[in-house]
Amino acid sequence: MEKKKQKLLIIFAIIISLVILSIAGYFLLRNIIPGTGSSSSKTVTNSEEVEGMVSVEQSGGYASSFSTEEGDKTRNLTHIKIWPTINLYHIDKITELTVKNIKVEGNKKGKVVIIKPGHISSNLGSYNYIFGPMDDVIQSADLKDSGKTLTYSVVNGSPAFYDEVSASGTSLPYFLIIIKDLGSFNYTAIMESTGFFYSAKVLDYAGVTAEDINISMSFDIEMKFEDGTKYVKRFSGTLNGATMLADDGQNLEFTY
Repeated sequence: MEKKKQKLLIIFAIIISLVILSIAGYFLLRNIIPGTGSSSSKTVTNSEEVEGMVSVEQSGGYASSFSTEEGDKTRNLTHIKIWPTINLYHIDKITELTVKNIKVEGNKKGKVVIIKPGHISSNLGSYNYIFGPMDDVIQSADLKDSGKTLTYSVVNGSPAFYDEVSASGTSLPYFLIIIKDLGSFNYTAIMESTGFFYSAKVLDYAGVTAEDINISMSFDIEMKFEDGTKYVKRFSGTLNGATMLADDGQNLEFTY
């Protein structure tokens, strides 16, 4: 009888140990495997009071293609530039603004880079593809990733630089989503064979198909007010590859 009790206790202890290990394994996997369980990128819902502090005045954007000359006229690389224009209006002053949890999926070619402008004056007469002075010639290597979290300087009055946002009134964080190095083409060979070069056809020249650039995007904008209140809004949009190829551009709408 005593031995039977000991066996039952051993079996019970083994079962308890297995349960504990299973629970521990679940929480470990939830933390290390993307998409399993909860994550820091989950949608945050503002309270009704916080929601009323901010008005989304604009949630659009534009996508266009461009190419960079890589050293000579025999090798050009093709890229897509996506420029979200999210315009947020608020009367109360903010002390922080961050664009975070930037996610881009679906492209079958190229590499995604997020570009936040440097401390560049917003009063220049003209700009290159990444908010730099027009005289600054850019190549693929200049399309450098700024990371998935972008923090802006908050200033009183109207921002004078592209890395700044206004403390009150209209806040518009500038950043670009670039799909770089989608393909290459030979400018000299095109000119020699056809006598013409159309900048609107750089996607075609590089052999990019619609399926290569059907893209979905999302990101959060988080603002912190002077009293410590936080406002977070997630924006989501898509790029239609067929439209890009047909029109060499696409107006975008980011839902929220």
